[in-house]
Amino acid sequence: MANKRHLNLESITLMANSTRETYKAHAALLLFAFLVSTSFTIGRTITFALDPAALTFLRFSMAVMIFIAILVVSGEKLRLPDLRSWLRYFFLALLLVIFFVTMFEGLRWTTPIAAGAVFTLIPFMTAIIAFVGFGQKMKLVSFAGLLIASLASIWIMFNGDLQAIASLKLGKGEMIFLIGCVSYAGYAPAVQKLHKGDRLIYLTLWTLLAGAILLFIYGRTAILTTQWHLVSSYVYLSIAWLTVFTTAITFYLIQYAAVRLPSVKVMSYTLLIPAFILLQHLLLGGGWPDMPILIALGVLSGAMLVLQRS
Repeated sequence: MANKRHLNLESITLMANSTRETYKAHAALLLFAFLVSTSFTIGRTITFALDPAALTFLRFSMAVMIFIAILVVSGEKLRLPDLRSWLRYFFLALLLVIFFVTMFEGLRWTTPIAAGAVFTLIPFMTAIIAFVGFGQKMKLVSFAGLLIASLASIWIMFNGDLQAIASLKLGKGEMIFLIGCVSYAGYAPAVQKLHKGDRLIYLTLWTLLAGAILLFIYGRTAILTTQWHLVSSYVYLSIAWLTVFTTAITFYLIQYAAVRLPSVKVMSYTLLIPAFILLQHLLLGGGWPDMPILIALGVLSGAMLVLQRS
């Protein structure tokens, strides 16, 4: 009898710990969505100051230095990964590099809120990739929620222009960023598949370092010819924000959540990003969008709640 009570107590404790970790993962994703939304607002203001590859390389490199400093201060020994682990990190990094380079390139041709709307297509893409590539199934109600959210995103992307939607005349910036979003959609399922028990700080560090190496190979001409001493202090401060908050911290947050929640639930938080972008737009003195766009934003938020409850 005592053993039975002991086992029940252990089960209750495990369930409580699991619930606590789930809530923490959701809180991490809410912060993730807000921080990511600032990258569209800030990225738009600096995208013409630097080549997208050079800008992203600096962002990744600074993030690598931050994580190395954290490890040094904490007294951790820095152990280099083996070859097989490097292959995992480089694959994850490639997905991120494609995403970030296309984001900054796309922001040269579109608005932050339109880019944010493209970003909200990621949960739908993630669901397809998770099912086709990793065998992760989802409920019909979840699929319906993603489909409705995708339609709302398309409405925002085309600014409510039915004629443009009918002719599928998507802008150049949205088309460029769409490629990056397809890449990023595979990131959460890939983390779940390739996560081999690595501590998150190491997973994040080595993925960022692999990304910096890939970026240097891809954009070495732009990186080496950029006159870094002529770059304004505002650009450096903006990159510092993007490095600390929307690179290092968001990478940690999404990887923290990705090993605790299903991929679709993780990526469903991206549906809140256009609303966060609109909030920043209003706080910076911008005007309200048309009512159809506001309704579409409301649909995105509602779809996110449906996906979380399903």
